Amino acid sequence: MVRRFSWVVVGFLVIWQFACGDGTLKQQTPGTPGTPGTPPANISISPGSAMVGSPDLVLTISALNNFTFHNGILHSNVLWSQGGMETPLVPNFVNSSQLTALVPAALMVNPVTAKVRVEIWDNVEGTRVATSTSVPFQVTSTGAPTPSISSISPSTVVAGSTDVTITINGSNFGHYGHFIWSTAFWTTNGNLHDTSTWLQTTIISSSQLIVVIPAKLLQSPSSVQIVVMNGDIMSMSDGYFGYPRSNSATFTVNP
Repeated sequence: MVRRFSWVVVGFLVIWQFACGDGTLKQQTPGTPGTPGTPPANISISPGSAMVGSPDLVLTISALNNFTFHNGILHSNVLWSQGGMETPLVPNFVNSSQLTALVPAALMVNPVTAKVRVEIWDNVEGTRVATSTSVPFQVTSTGAPTPSISSISPSTVVAGSTDVTITINGSNFGHYGHFIWSTAFWTTNGNLHDTSTWLQTTIISSSQLIVVIPAKLLQSPSSVQIVVMNGDIMSMSDGYFGYPRSNSATFTVNP
C-alpha cells in the first residue's frame, strides 16, 4: 500500500510540473539545425570550436525556443557525438535555461566536427522524455577561417527604433581559440578598429549568428555595413589587423 502511494505521489509531481507551463515534452524531435524537415535549434553552445590539442574546456549550453533544462525528477544529460561514438559530458545545472559541461582534452586531439545535444531523462522511470537539436562543435587544426555573410534579417529599420536583433546567415562562424571568435561590427567605412562599433554577438552555429544593434546607433537615417570578424576584439593594439573578416552586408536605417 505504501509503495503504491509513493508511485501516485511521484506521478502527481511529474504531471504537476508539466501542467505548470514546462514545454519540454514539445521538444521531442532531435535533428541538426538547418537540415530540411528538422526543427530550428533549441540550444546554443559557447564556444562552438577549439583548436587541436586544447586543454579541458568548459562548454556553456543555453536553451532556446522554450526548451527547458532540469535538475530534479527530470534530469539533463549532455552528449558529445563524434565518429559514430557518443560520450556523456558531465553536466552542471546552472538554471532552467543554462548548463555547463566539461569537454575533456582527450576529445580534442584530432580535427573533427562533433555534435552536442541535451537529453532530458526521467530519473524515476529511467526513460528519456525529450531531446534537443544537435549543434556542431568544431575541433580545428588551423587558424580561424574567413567568415562569410550570405544574408542578414532584418536589413532595414526605421530611425528612432529601440534595440534591434538581427540574424546573420553565412559560414565559418564559431570560436577558434582563446579570445578568438566571430563578432559582428557596425561600420561606415570598413575600418573596424578606429571607426566601427562591435555588436553583441551570439554564435548559434557555424552558419548563424544572432546580433543586437543598440538603439543609440539607430537614431538617424543612415546606410552602414555589417561585417563579421573571426578575431580577438579585446586586443586593441594590433588594430584587428591580420584577423580574417567577412564580406559586408548593407544595413539601412530609414527616415
